[in-house]
Amino acid sequence: MSSRSFGTRVDKLQDLEEAISYHASNACEHLRRQNLYANAITVFIQNSPFDQAPYYGPSCSFGMPSPTNNSMQIAKAAIWAVRKMYQENIYFQKAGVLLTDLVPAQGQQLDIFGFSKQDNRSQVLMETIDKPNKKYNKPIVKLASEGTKKSWVMRRNLKSPNYTTDWNDLPTTTALKSGSNMLCY
Repeated sequence: MSSRSFGTRVDKLQDLEEAISYHASNACEHLRRQNLYANAITVFIQNSPFDQAPYYGPSCSFGMPSPTNNSMQIAKAAIWAVRKMYQENIYFQKAGVLLTDLVPAQGQQLDIFGFSKQDNRSQVLMETIDKPNKKYNKPIVKLASEGTKKSWVMRRNLKSPNYTTDWNDLPTTTALKSGSNMLCY
C-alpha cells in the first residue's frame, strides 16, 4: 500500500492522476523488492471528513487480467480508476493505491489467453528503473505520468530529525578544555 495526505488540497484531475501514478509506482517498487506480483488493485481518493463540505471518499477495486508488478500497467489501471471516481468542485486531501491478492513469482497461475505471459523487455525495463532508484535511495528514474511539479506533495518543513535511523541527523557535541573544567555545548 502507498498513500499520503496532500500538502495542499487538490481539486484538479491532473494532480490526482500524478499522485496516484506516484503511489502506484511506489507500491510496485516494493512488490519487486519482495519478488511478488499483484492480482488486484484498490484505488482511493478522499476529501477531509472535517471539511464543511460533505464527505466524499470513493474507492475502486478490480482484478488485473494477470498477476503483475509492472509500474506502467498498474499506474495505467490506477489512473483509469481515478478518472471514474473524480468529481469537480471537491478538494481532495488524500489518495492511495493498495495492491492485493499477492503471489510469488513461482506461484503465478497462467491463463489460456496469454495475458500472464511474461514480457522479458518489461521486466528488464523495471529492473533498469529500480537500479538507480535503489542506488541513490530516492526516485531518480520515474514514470512520466508522475509529473514534475508535484504541488500535492506532503509538507515536511516541520518534520522531526531521524535520530534513530539516520547518522546525519544525530546531534553532535564538542568539548573545549578550559583549565580543569570541561565545557560541553
